[in-house]
Amino acid sequence: MYHDKFDYADFLSCRVIDNCELSRYRDRDLLKPNKKLKAYLKFLNLFLFELLPVNTNVVFSYRKGVGSYDAIAPHSRNKYFFQTDIKSFFSSINRDLVLFTIEAGKNASSISDIEQHFERILELTCIDNQLPTGFPTSPVITNSVLKIFDDALAEGCSQQGLTLTRYSDDIIVSASSNDTIYCAEHLVKEVLVDTFGDKLRLNQGKSRYFKTGGRIKILGMLILPNGQITVDPNIRKEIEVLLHFYLTDREKFLDKANGDLEAGIERIAGYLNYVNTVNQQYLDKLRHKYGATTVDMFFHRTFN
Repeated sequence: MYHDKFDYADFLSCRVIDNCELSRYRDRDLLKPNKKLKAYLKFLNLFLFELLPVNTNVVFSYRKGVGSYDAIAPHSRNKYFFQTDIKSFFSSINRDLVLFTIEAGKNASSISDIEQHFERILELTCIDNQLPTGFPTSPVITNSVLKIFDDALAEGCSQQGLTLTRYSDDIIVSASSNDTIYCAEHLVKEVLVDTFGDKLRLNQGKSRYFKTGGRIKILGMLILPNGQITVDPNIRKEIEVLLHFYLTDREKFLDKANGDLEAGIERIAGYLNYVNTVNQQYLDKLRHKYGATTVDMFFHRTFN
């Protein structure tokens, strides 16, 4: 795959902790792999983790061709909502859960001798018995680990007339009737316990019920009373502040990016790709206001 740029023996034996560094981003600790380790993890994603079974009707995160907009769209015509998330999402998924998931889905992989390398795969993808935030394998793995939960919860929601989607650790349930929505929290908790015992828990502080009557905000998007989905004004403001400072005051831009130029650039690029999926008219407005060259430079990550 890499045309002899990397040594297969090193892939099997290198110390993972020597090939990554701890960094801080938005009050979160990230473990960033270096170029070599990132290549090894990319290989595992391509030939194993992206091939493992997932519930494509429920989960819309970390999958090619879909995103947060697709997680919101099925709910846009409903009136009553329950939203929650899974507490300490990545760190709650341990080696045993990852191994169980790989073993269950191993036939989907094209790696013929995969059983001989289970231990090495776990060494490369789990640090301190958990999925590390910052590894490109961690998000993809979560989709497959949660498949049995997604399947069971989808069946329960269908029986209750509820609409269900999940985006990473965010679980969204909605209904057209006020009579059915209030079973959602109990249902989610029950399925989570049945599936994972006490390994994964809901973040009670972020669990909430809400209903239409104004603008509904989910995953940084607004569902308007007519069912239209648009970009949250707070995100619009942040995008425009970042673009303005990038063009006029690089010091203030760096301050907004916590001193990390690359992280600031990635933040804008992520926002613009998100806007492209939700509201392309707003993307055109940004091009007109800040220059098509500047916006497309971030959008396509084409920096000189």
